[in-house]
Amino acid sequence: MILSVKSYAKLNLFLKVYDKRPDGFHDIISIMQSIDLADTLTFDETRNGNSGIRITCNDPEIPTDDRNLVWKAAEILANSINLTNYGLKIHIEKNIPPMGGLAGGSSNAAATLIALRKLWCPEKPSGSLFKLAAEIGSDMPFCLQGGTVLVRGMGEILEPLPEGLDRKFPEGAFLLVLPPVKVETGPAYDAIDSARETEVRKWDSLWIEHLSVLESWLNGIGYGDFSYLFHNDFENPVFNYHPELEAIHGNLRNHAGHALMSGSGSTFFAWYPSMTDAFKARDSYSPVAGENVVLARPVGQGMRIGEG
Repeated sequence: MILSVKSYAKLNLFLKVYDKRPDGFHDIISIMQSIDLADTLTFDETRNGNSGIRITCNDPEIPTDDRNLVWKAAEILANSINLTNYGLKIHIEKNIPPMGGLAGGSSNAAATLIALRKLWCPEKPSGSLFKLAAEIGSDMPFCLQGGTVLVRGMGEILEPLPEGLDRKFPEGAFLLVLPPVKVETGPAYDAIDSARETEVRKWDSLWIEHLSVLESWLNGIGYGDFSYLFHNDFENPVFNYHPELEAIHGNLRNHAGHALMSGSGSTFFAWYPSMTDAFKARDSYSPVAGENVVLARPVGQGMRIGEG
């Protein structure tokens, strides 16, 4: 049986990172949004004695061994159902830039859990996949859920907003600016920690912050104006060692009136409530560092099964 899945990218419309926990990880509060920029994964159960996992990809820079989260997702699901003898070919058609703050790898891995559940263990409750997802990566639970979601903790606590952007603004779109720069997540967190050592920056309690963020975003989306709520703690720390990204940020801000970096970088975006304005903005944008520009619409799920 062959199964095809589109796995959607995500944007962080709001992202605050708390101080490092005793276990070395960080708690976050984020508003995450799925967008229709997508990779396509094709899953093929092999026969004739073939066993194990084989991954191919159109992007030669993407690892196709056990470093790929897709591989890890397949293994962790197989182990959870005691499946030891299986053959699997997976092809990844990449459109989501790697290391761009768009959760492309996590989205691919989430799609793998969904697809292989359908192929291997359709009786397994879909909700049980969230625990497996959290073991793979912090963006994984959101990528399984998708839509417009307040995310907190280490990414495992999800609170979908009752009226997502795909329903509230069906004609809206994001202008994505994709720099030719890759930002590694680990060093980006280190940069935040280093900045806080000099700034002595502390947050209030996670719960109080969560309630404030939720209320602000519900009001902003309800009123139809939320770009003023955009925030990302990674921006200034990452700009300190990637000054070219600060230049791109300023260029987009001057062009659109606002701009935000997604995740730990390096993608920037601006929001337009109408496709007409979004097309105009895309066509009139002038790059300053070789960046590409694309449009993406908000979607209400993390993936779609059965599309080629």
